[in-house]
Amino acid sequence: MPQTDDSRIPIREGYYFLIIVQGEEVTHYTPDFGLSHAEFVKRSTGTLPEGAWVGSATKNDGLLSAVNSFTFYHNQLPAPEGMQRAVLKKFR
Repeated sequence: MPQTDDSRIPIREGYYFLIIVQGEEVTHYTPDFGLSHAEFVKRSTGTLPEGAWVGSATKNDGLLSAVNSFTFYHNQLPAPEGMQRAVLKKFR
């Protein structure tokens, strides 16, 4: 029988979560998209941990995606594949 319990966190259409990913796992997140990525990192971890990535998880046209932080990467392109996988594991 298929499992019907989906404990992933829902993201509403057009909304964003600020996220930190390390080792393809979302380690920190907030729906407070009024924060800058820099302030989010400062409040969450002080500084971005070695090997971690910071950006946003969003849902547009029903599709979840991870987007680079402009503050940290100077672009808002889709995040690398590992970050995309982390978002799909944590959010719905």
